[in-house]
Amino acid sequence: MLADIHRKYANGIHAAQLLADCTAHAVSWRWATESMGESAPFMREQYGGPAPKWLADDKADPERHVHHGFDAAGRLMLQRQSRGRVTAWLHEADRRTGLQLEVHEGAPWLVSVHQYRYRPADGLLDSQHISRGREGVDTNYVWENGQLQRAVMSNWAESRKTWLCQHVYRYDEAARLDTITLEYLEDDGTPSGQTRLSYRRPRKGETLATVAARVESLLTEAITRALAQIPLDEAIYCLLICYTQEDFGAAWPPFLVWGREPYRRSVLEAGEDVGYYLWAPDEIREVQGDAHELWFDDAALKEACLLHNQLMDLRQSTVSAMRVLKNLAAHFNAPAAHAMLNTSDDFVVAHADNTGEIDPLKAMKAAVAPGRWTLLKARGLV
Repeated sequence: MLADIHRKYANGIHAAQLLADCTAHAVSWRWATESMGESAPFMREQYGGPAPKWLADDKADPERHVHHGFDAAGRLMLQRQSRGRVTAWLHEADRRTGLQLEVHEGAPWLVSVHQYRYRPADGLLDSQHISRGREGVDTNYVWENGQLQRAVMSNWAESRKTWLCQHVYRYDEAARLDTITLEYLEDDGTPSGQTRLSYRRPRKGETLATVAARVESLLTEAITRALAQIPLDEAIYCLLICYTQEDFGAAWPPFLVWGREPYRRSVLEAGEDVGYYLWAPDEIREVQGDAHELWFDDAALKEACLLHNQLMDLRQSTVSAMRVLKNLAAHFNAPAAHAMLNTSDDFVVAHADNTGEIDPLKAMKAAVAPGRWTLLKARGLV
């Protein structure tokens, strides 16, 4: 049982002995850009990033790369990373178990246990189990003729009810993975009807540049339509096109937040940090409520943004999306583009990180006309 393994190696003495044993059995070492110990299928398609690859010793950077230790039979025994992160591996006939440890001042501390179980008949992955002690995920894989059809996940925790979901994999006529759809399940395992496309294979001619252009065009149309939904009862001083830098896919497509004059007055009267509170979406949302924000649910836009995010993940860069946001802000700052709104005389459109962790003022200055920025500065608003 995974719980027994977690319980045993949560004891520092047993964890230290395991680490010593695995180190003793590691007779050869290789560097790689990422962990080579993960065997769950379609990891890159679901989570992005470049494919991991082996590195020559003189090309490795210990601060960024992973050192893999193998025993005499070629089995992975140990992975070492920077900042004391270590994974020790246990091997049995039909499974292997990785114990993720953090080592501080020579003492190992168990973080989580990952176990992969394989089908004896063909060696395909049968299930994956992750335990962090009081919570974890169990995943069962359903195959048909060697092709993965579903990954059914049970998300459990001692403090809450277990919830179920599954990834459904579909293939094109050439047997290439085409889409991955996340489906939420009822307690009895039947689909609830809630689904979300989480991966789509790029079509011929779909590059980062072409997809970014489509996203920008669709967002321009969507925001133009959305402006008609903004109430006219109070003037607004800003329209923020909001993203989340920390988890870009969580808010891509971006969403809209507009700052109303009553909120601005309250910030100024309270003597708050104006440069932060006037332009931080989370702070505005906290006071104004969700009646003054708008999320996009157009299927074509969401699919284009999903693909855009996938392609950015492969490059591990959000520069393409930031360029789209910059262009959108410039477009909607033009008076004709927001003429239907009830705006203040110093109204601006800007893109802003939802959390307020990234200062939006530099981008705002670049997006607005010089006279508008001068006016905001003269009034002490930026």
